[in-house]
Amino acid sequence: MSRFESRASAYIGILLPTCRNTIRQARCFHPTSIPKARPIARASPKTRARLQQQEGSIRVRQAPNIEDSLPPVVLLNSARKSGLLQIEPEKALDFLRQYQQLAVNPVGSWEQTLCNQHNIDPATVATLAGILRRSHDKAQQVLAKKIMLTASALGDKSATLEIISAALRLGKLHDYPAPLRQLGILAKKENDLPALTFLGKVHNAHGDKRGALECFRKATRPPTGNLEFYGAGDALVSEGLILLELKDKDGAETAFEKAALELDDPAAYFYLSKLQEPGSPQEQIYLLKAASSGITEAWHNLGALEMAKRKDTITKPSKVEDFGMAYDWFQVAATEGFGLSMLNLALMYKSVGNVEEGMTWLEKAEENADVRDQARAIKADFRNSNVGAI
Repeated sequence: MSRFESRASAYIGILLPTCRNTIRQARCFHPTSIPKARPIARASPKTRARLQQQEGSIRVRQAPNIEDSLPPVVLLNSARKSGLLQIEPEKALDFLRQYQQLAVNPVGSWEQTLCNQHNIDPATVATLAGILRRSHDKAQQVLAKKIMLTASALGDKSATLEIISAALRLGKLHDYPAPLRQLGILAKKENDLPALTFLGKVHNAHGDKRGALECFRKATRPPTGNLEFYGAGDALVSEGLILLELKDKDGAETAFEKAALELDDPAAYFYLSKLQEPGSPQEQIYLLKAASSGITEAWHNLGALEMAKRKDTITKPSKVEDFGMAYDWFQVAATEGFGLSMLNLALMYKSVGNVEEGMTWLEKAEENADVRDQARAIKADFRNSNVGAI
């Protein structure tokens, strides 16, 4: 969720008692709704009978068959033809077979020894992990994770950064001590700028905001850093967000402006829009910049700005298109899964008498964890003609 207070609720007065704050400033960079869980498929009676254990017996988890964990040959051939894979597919399969055999009872630096025997470098190991991840079986996914960890341990930077990125996203940094050590080596000893950026994110995830700022600034400022590496904009935006938390609005705006105006970073434009005077031309310019790069919250906020322009309109709309660009922006954002826009569309449809279409959007909003409670509250009185809409 964003660290900013709502602004768009000031733009629009929603008459529903349960949803006065429905249209408000976007809060996070998570536009897709959470999918419904699927029920677990039940085994057939014959299968259940075969798996039935005798009383007192011990269930032993069977290790996956080595061949079942290998990637499809078609993926290896494709990677080889494109130049992504630097070894022949059959050599890759032999390496992966022996890897799984040795991993059962690992001894010493067996991973490095195995790579030396097959004349395979860490970058190729990381490539094999990426190919495995494109496979669909669980055994292949498990092997992909192990292979990626090996690539990181052998010193492949891309593997280390990819593991840390996923760990940050999932909140599981504590599960990856070895890649974290590799990240520290890259950042502190080798002064690798992307690694410094990720180390800053690790510090921030652990609550060390000062340490995070130090890393971000070291990565983006001379004499140790610059803005010429992939991720420089992300480092500046991350710095700006921390400064906002520390109540340093001027410092945050400087960081966002640097990322936006020098690197054309979409997220920076979005956060800059939040620091402008509500309804100002500059706010709209920054939102349009962010929206043109596909930031869903910017679409929603542009819809809120358009609604604000209608606050003195006396004419009651007879169709949703009468809401003009507000409807268009909310429609785009809602179609991409943004919950607040779904709620606004529902209220717009009710305003013009199309309760059924409004109810459809409410039901979609119920599937979105960010607005589920609001959707249910609105839905409870939605068919009541005595309750207003937008």
